[in-house]
Amino acid sequence: TAEPSKAPTPNTFFCGETYQDAEQNCFTATPCPNGSGCPAGESCYGIAIPKCVSASPTAAPTDAGPQPTDSPTLSPKPTSAPVIKTAEPSKAPTPNTFFCGETYQDAEQ
Repeated sequence: TAEPSKAPTPNTFFCGETYQDAEQNCFTATPCPNGSGCPAGESCYGIAIPKCVSASPTAAPTDAGPQPTDSPTLSPKPTSAPVIKTAEPSKAPTPNTFFCGETYQDAEQ
């Protein structure tokens, strides 16, 4: 039987121009778990607070979001009737008037 895996260790090292910058923007900042790899002009800072660790999932949403209305909403009425354009009828196809035969009567039949 295999042993259970350990929970992942959350990253607490983030890039920023200052410690405050890294701390305030840790969800969008470049992570630097090895202490390097930051863009030019930024350094890697260890954020010692749990602010940058996502909360555990909850069974229900923490924000209910928009709720449905009691009655449906109606679209505004059109300002004018739609215009339907019809295409010109196509020309009838040209019938085939060339037929094969040994004689005219043979081809005509």
